[in-house]
Amino acid sequence: MERLAWGGKGVGREADGRLLLLEAPLALFPGEVVEATVIWKARHGEGRVTRWITRDPRRAPAECPVAGTCGGCELWEAGRHAPDLKRQMVADLLRRQLGEDVPWEWHPAPAETRRHRIQLHWDGTALGYFRRHSHALVPVSACPAAAEPLSQAIPRLQEALVAHILTSRPGRWELSTGTPASEVLATDERGRTWRLEPDGWHRSEEPLAQRLGGLTLCHEPGAFFQVSPPWAAEAFRGLLETWDVKGHTLYDLYGGVGLFSALLGKRFNQRVLVESGEAAVAWARRNLEALGLPAECLVGDVAEWVPEGLGKPDDVILLDPPRAGLEPALSDRLCSAGAGTLVLVGCDGAAFCRDLKRLSQAWSLKQLAVLDLFPLTSHVECVALLTRQP
Repeated sequence: MERLAWGGKGVGREADGRLLLLEAPLALFPGEVVEATVIWKARHGEGRVTRWITRDPRRAPAECPVAGTCGGCELWEAGRHAPDLKRQMVADLLRRQLGEDVPWEWHPAPAETRRHRIQLHWDGTALGYFRRHSHALVPVSACPAAAEPLSQAIPRLQEALVAHILTSRPGRWELSTGTPASEVLATDERGRTWRLEPDGWHRSEEPLAQRLGGLTLCHEPGAFFQVSPPWAAEAFRGLLETWDVKGHTLYDLYGGVGLFSALLGKRFNQRVLVESGEAAVAWARRNLEALGLPAECLVGDVAEWVPEGLGKPDDVILLDPPRAGLEPALSDRLCSAGAGTLVLVGCDGAAFCRDLKRLSQAWSLKQLAVLDLFPLTSHVECVALLTRQP
């Protein structure tokens, strides 16, 4: 292995010099020698590691007993070196997509960061995660990547499913907890939710509350929110304050239940939040009103809602789009925006870089940061601060 590339894939060479892109169930260190099954393309090969011939001495035993088969986390055995491997992976992507000279910051996750929501699958007999590249189930009774209350709730959920106390037809379940991690809610594919009490599971209509450094944000169980809310809020807040993001009107696009509007707080006189989910917008209104932050919260498709010439020079447009990133037509309209500052957030680095390049015809990149909001995986969150070109 020569290096770790985007997506956690190892870059290597065949004996004849041909390029290899290999994925593995566990972390890959540069310098390791592996065996792999390879499918050859016209100019390179792609494959999966099947055996390590030499292992890096920095490897550490995985804390997860199913680390080699579960499809959830692919950086087990990297131990305390996982943040550096991810930094190398990000550096490789940014160098290839944006050039050698683009400065950027790396923000590793604190060691105690854990997931506050996990998605499990029930096949009628067992509960667990899908095997990598498969719908075959890997049964689990605990998850060391999850907050302790969630991990401890897994066998309680299985017991209730086996006993038909909860609906037992096969399907996906989400276990989630608020901040601080304490109460546990289980949500099925139909959006029905049960709260775990000492005597078992009870139907619940209550929201989850995330208490994040003086802010409280509520949302429906099973709805999208940050995977590790305490660390995400700390990282985003610190970054936006360091970059001194402020202005007259904040256009919080793909705004969810109001996380960024809440974090930026009194730095803006007005807020306009646009989100496609009706339930999320309803919670955004409640959350921001409770925080004393008046906002116009709208249900709409951001790509259709954004007009030509959006904003004025002292306004800020902040976008946190889905993994696929910005639609080309939206990128074009953003290039004609009247706002003076744009903040772009993205959870897929490749799509994020593509969008930055599209926006570069009208916007100048001033700051770029990459946050490790998804420990033990190859996923990261990218954030860019852009200003209008003169």
